[in-house]
Amino acid sequence: MTRIPGPELLRAIPSVDELLATDVFAAWRAEHPRFPWTRFIRAIVNDMREGHLDAPGGADRAALTTLITAAAAKKLDALRTGGLRPVLNGTGVILHTNLGRAPVGDAAVHAAEAALRGYVSLEVDLESGERSRRGDAVEPLFALLCGTEAAMVVNNNAAAVYLVANSFSPPGRIIVSRGELVEIGGSFRLPEILRHAAADVIEVGTTNRTYAADYERVAQPGDVLMKVHKSNYEIEGFAHETSVSELVEVGKRCNASVVFDLGSGALFDFAGAGVGHEPVVARIIETGVDAVTMSGDKLLGAAQAGIIVGKRAFIDRLKQNPLRRVVRIDKVAVAVLQTVAREYLFASNVTESVPVLAQITVDVKALEYRANKLVEVLRSVGTKNVSVAPDDAAVGGGSFATTRVPSVALTIACASDRDAGALARRLRLRAQPVFTRVKGREVRVNLSTIFAHEDKALAEALVDTLTRSGA
Repeated sequence: MTRIPGPELLRAIPSVDELLATDVFAAWRAEHPRFPWTRFIRAIVNDMREGHLDAPGGADRAALTTLITAAAAKKLDALRTGGLRPVLNGTGVILHTNLGRAPVGDAAVHAAEAALRGYVSLEVDLESGERSRRGDAVEPLFALLCGTEAAMVVNNNAAAVYLVANSFSPPGRIIVSRGELVEIGGSFRLPEILRHAAADVIEVGTTNRTYAADYERVAQPGDVLMKVHKSNYEIEGFAHETSVSELVEVGKRCNASVVFDLGSGALFDFAGAGVGHEPVVARIIETGVDAVTMSGDKLLGAAQAGIIVGKRAFIDRLKQNPLRRVVRIDKVAVAVLQTVAREYLFASNVTESVPVLAQITVDVKALEYRANKLVEVLRSVGTKNVSVAPDDAAVGGGSFATTRVPSVALTIACASDRDAGALARRLRLRAQPVFTRVKGREVRVNLSTIFAHEDKALAEALVDTLTRSGA
């Protein structure tokens, strides 16, 4: 609760000029002469005046100066070193949205670096020297990968869905099952996106049961029948779901387009590798759908993007929408997507080239070997409460709703739940944060999301934190 300071305290707050004249601020100003010091200090002083920065009731001018200086130092440190920084992900969530989703391999990193460091042939045809489209570098690759006539790439899958809904309305409408109006992370709700993009969104069926006849009863020529993959939840029991093949038949009879929003979108056959039952994009295309939409930074294992693959006439309609420029991708995303698509097409073993695929299909014995080596290091410095335990990893990213991937974790036994939480916090507040999972009195570091080249950094972080804390 905000508590507004009283009149006496307000009078005691030093002015901006007084603060600028202090030794501490004078030293900071000399070190960083271009920094907007007046604006910076005024904001902190205003926070104190408005009760957002606590001040002792009987504080005098000197005490308040010290308090403001300390607050300024904390804010400066956050500006210098806070925000985006590399972390060690020991949570076991492979496509962790809060930690940046899919990491990419060396080839994609080099491609991104080259795109950032210099000029690239983003929108130029090298043969003619004339201007081209930036999608030309990646869209043919994805069309070939998915077995479609055409492809289009935008900046994320939400944009892809929005573009689909907006390009066919008016006069068309979007028809979707009530059981597929999903919400995913960050309070993103599909029905809100569709209603904003389209003139009319028609909900059919019920939460648990939707039949092909429900779509056919309301479908008209020019409509878009949208199927949404329930990637982050499942409905069991008294339930029925219209298959994409059935929906395609309805579309043919009613002269309506059929779009399948796959969300994560797998180009790799995970089921064939013994992991889950995620539908493969190429097999969905074989049903005759007009288009499939999916993300680039999830199961594909590339940069953030929305990828739309399907029939040429359908994709051409999307490309005529003026919004395509609003949702286009930048040169770094083009470079990464192009590289990863080529790895799928040409790599002798794509699971070794694309990190996400390697993480999901990893051999547990390899994780056990690494975990035991890490325990040896920790016990060599006197840490006895560390052991190796079987664990599960989650794919995350709104995919593999109920599939758990066998994994291995380092477990650090603590005296209490509170001690475990405190240790996890200390690891998270390191210069290179280490994210873990707390399970009762244990802190767990899952190795499915720690890369082998990060083992040394992880060992150093654990040794330093555990020996300092006396755990």
